[in-house]
Amino acid sequence: MTDLTLHFNGEPVRVRPDDTVASGLYRSGLRIFSRSFKYHRPRGLFCLEGRCPNCLVNVDGVPNVRACTTPVRQGMQVRHQNAFPSLDHDLLSAAKAFGWLMPVGFYYKTFTHPIVWKRVEPLIRKVAGLGVISESPDGCDSHDGYEHDYLHTDVAVVGAGPAGIAAALEAARTGARTVLIEQSPQPGGHLNYQRRNHPRIGERLGAKGASKGLTSGQVAEHLRAQLAASPKVEVFVHACCLGLYEGNLLGVVQQNRAAGGPESHGPAERLLHIRARRIVVATGAHEAPLVFENNDLPGVMLSSAVQRLLNVHGIKSADAAVIVSPEPDGGPVAEALRASGARIAAIVPPQDVIAALGRKHVTGLRTVDRRIPCDLIAVCGLQVPEAGLIAQAGGRLAWDEQVSAFLPVELPAAIFAAGRVTGTDDLEAALSQGEAAGRTAARSLDLSGASGDGETRAPKPSTTPPSLLRAPSAAAGRSFVCLCEDVTDKDLCEAITEGFDHIETLKRYTTVTMGPCQGKMCHLASIAACARETHRTIAETGRTTSRPPASPVSLGALAGARHHPVKLTPMHSKHQELGCVWMDMGEWKRPLYYTGGRAAASKRELVEAEYKAVRERVGIIDLSTLGKLDVKGKDGGKLLDKVYTNRLSDLRVGRVRYGVICDEAGIILDDGTVSRGSEDRFFITTTTGNIEFVHQWLEWWTVGTGWCVHVTNVTGGLAAVNVAGPKARDLMRKLTDCDLSTKSFPYMGCAEADVAGVPCFLIRIGFVGETGWEIHFPADYGEYVWDRLFEAGREFDVRPFGVEAQRLLRLEKKHVIVGVDTDATSGLLAADMAWLTKADKEDFIGKAALERSRSREIREKLVGFVMQDDLVPDDGAAMVIEGRPVGRVTSSRFSPAKGKAVGMAWVPAGVAADGREIQVHVRGIFGRARIVRDAFYDPEGKRLKS
Repeated sequence: MTDLTLHFNGEPVRVRPDDTVASGLYRSGLRIFSRSFKYHRPRGLFCLEGRCPNCLVNVDGVPNVRACTTPVRQGMQVRHQNAFPSLDHDLLSAAKAFGWLMPVGFYYKTFTHPIVWKRVEPLIRKVAGLGVISESPDGCDSHDGYEHDYLHTDVAVVGAGPAGIAAALEAARTGARTVLIEQSPQPGGHLNYQRRNHPRIGERLGAKGASKGLTSGQVAEHLRAQLAASPKVEVFVHACCLGLYEGNLLGVVQQNRAAGGPESHGPAERLLHIRARRIVVATGAHEAPLVFENNDLPGVMLSSAVQRLLNVHGIKSADAAVIVSPEPDGGPVAEALRASGARIAAIVPPQDVIAALGRKHVTGLRTVDRRIPCDLIAVCGLQVPEAGLIAQAGGRLAWDEQVSAFLPVELPAAIFAAGRVTGTDDLEAALSQGEAAGRTAARSLDLSGASGDGETRAPKPSTTPPSLLRAPSAAAGRSFVCLCEDVTDKDLCEAITEGFDHIETLKRYTTVTMGPCQGKMCHLASIAACARETHRTIAETGRTTSRPPASPVSLGALAGARHHPVKLTPMHSKHQELGCVWMDMGEWKRPLYYTGGRAAASKRELVEAEYKAVRERVGIIDLSTLGKLDVKGKDGGKLLDKVYTNRLSDLRVGRVRYGVICDEAGIILDDGTVSRGSEDRFFITTTTGNIEFVHQWLEWWTVGTGWCVHVTNVTGGLAAVNVAGPKARDLMRKLTDCDLSTKSFPYMGCAEADVAGVPCFLIRIGFVGETGWEIHFPADYGEYVWDRLFEAGREFDVRPFGVEAQRLLRLEKKHVIVGVDTDATSGLLAADMAWLTKADKEDFIGKAALERSRSREIREKLVGFVMQDDLVPDDGAAMVIEGRPVGRVTSSRFSPAKGKAVGMAWVPAGVAADGREIQVHVRGIFGRARIVRDAFYDPEGKRLKS
């Protein structure tokens, strides 16, 4: 096979095609793969099966990729994480010397004063976390993205070790459509890296010429051959099961090209939604580490990792090795090390281990009676059954003293278990369990309410004595329980002393089990430590709650492909020609602002130019994205009175009224205008993102009433623009014969008229605070009307304006944007919109809640403010009183009319008085603001009514 080349920190590294990133780098001589989260201690390969944080790297811009499970690709770019400037010389490793200043929960107890926290928060945020997210929108997705698939099957088997394969084959033989899920590159489980001989297994499998037995690898090959010959079994490799959800739904993430998966083309990751009638959990067991001083040094490895390096990748991992094992002969790892030519310096019982020696790599092991020089410590840890999926499904796990593990004792309906997850460590027993589980699952498909038959495990006596759970008492050095979060045995002891003596509160206070491994490396050790310090048994201590995801999953995989619909207005191409900068508003593409060929101008300059056009001359904005509803019928007024807080049934023909919709709790849901075109016809506009909801809301409240009313969504059929500014009337008069004088067409009026020969519905409103008309017309005429308006406005120097200028213009008028200035808890009274309610109406949605609100004290109010200095707050900035945050800014912009920043904010009702000064936190500075009751621009409304 031809070698490949990857680049690690910019340097080329020759690797073999069958390598993982970790094995390839290890073969090249790399021993430090990462630095730890808190103390920046050097970390090397540890488990080699993707269950620990030690080999997290950045691959092709994607952070936190597990190097030990990621196959190599030609030209892939790999970089280290969490170290500066290099892995060998990390300046932040100085944190080790100040560990006494950082006990567990130190930030809760130390940085309690707001001023102190303000100083240290940026530093903590800078050093916290693992990996760096690319600033490019596509930086973390150099492939074709993500995909969701949906499958239905009779039987799903999770785990393709020997028990899982046996279960899948037996279910298929019984006639069931079967899916087999395996997170490794190929089925086989522990047989793929072990080299044991199984003397009696050949006859059972029907293998020819196997009178002397089969090796683990031969058994795996035989089982894989049977899978390949079974047409009813669909196998998914590189597939990790995240969780088992209600209704037997399995969430499975399959790595494809991003991790050397089964496809050379297609998405980087695929999220499989597998709905199975029966599920067999054969997830096996993983090896957990022992707790002793310096147990995190590079060169300390789990015995299973050593066997993977030797037997799968052919890499000699040591010259002189010490094996920590309860078995006097060292078990399978000793055989593998001897076969590689390594010298076994000693085989040490776990209870005799004191500390690993060395600074950046293991140089020896200190026991109770001696020091043993070595360059590898192979730890034979406890086998922990992977029973999390069973617990997620509602099964009950209990501590088994014989096996030293939490094992399933009660299974939910339609869930079965087999193999090492049940506590058995015997290959023949695992195969028998798998066959029984697959057969029973398939045969129960025709039985209502069938469940596991209870014979899910038959464990043989454990070869791992409970003494391995005896974590040492707090020592002078660091004995790590949680490698992800740098939680030591001493940390757990101190937390328990402080009162966090329940395993669930201990988890949350210390963050043990909350890192990338999700407890796989530290769960059992933390339970043992808690039991020891509280003088309880492990059974009494219990375990933490199993929740999905069982393994880390990328947000991209959960989100799926970018299949979200995109809506374009009829004038979209015209905006493109004008050099607009686009923004997403719900499903719509809207112009944020226009460059107009002025590429060198700043955003602020361009927006202010659009602003001045509206304030001084005339501007045009595309409003086609507004929701538009046509309400017809003699009972239309009744429906609107029921849904809107104000009265609309008495609205005169040719008039417009602003209205708000609330829910039963009095929370603002939407706002817009209601125009009456005739006695039995109303035209409603809604916010851009709420049209579908408002349409459904109106139809919902007509059910069972018997009213004659019909609601039609006409958003897609109508284009709309707003022509606004002091010259708006002059522009419009050039295109229509409609009398636009204030006397004939007053503010909040509406009429049907032709504009540029196109039948239109005109509404005179002033969202931007200037004289203006909304023009609604058939969408087919969108570009035509747009062009005629600009031709007619050329003599007035008309300009298009986008959403950013519109929001500045409306902010100066203190007009509320629902969903921006309000949220899911905002009521009418608190938003200073009580004038929109008509309490004398017999009833409307939310009336009872609003009446109750009037009798209660309002805790916060929406107010306007003007900055008293040159600062411009960001949306979301904190409003501050005496150094404490008391509210938040909802909208803020620099106002050319005021020469200062203006905005709207939620503040406590007790300080919402006109003229009251309050502070605003602006990017680390406390600015001064004055609360203003009236609009910031033209408070009397003379300009928009002229």
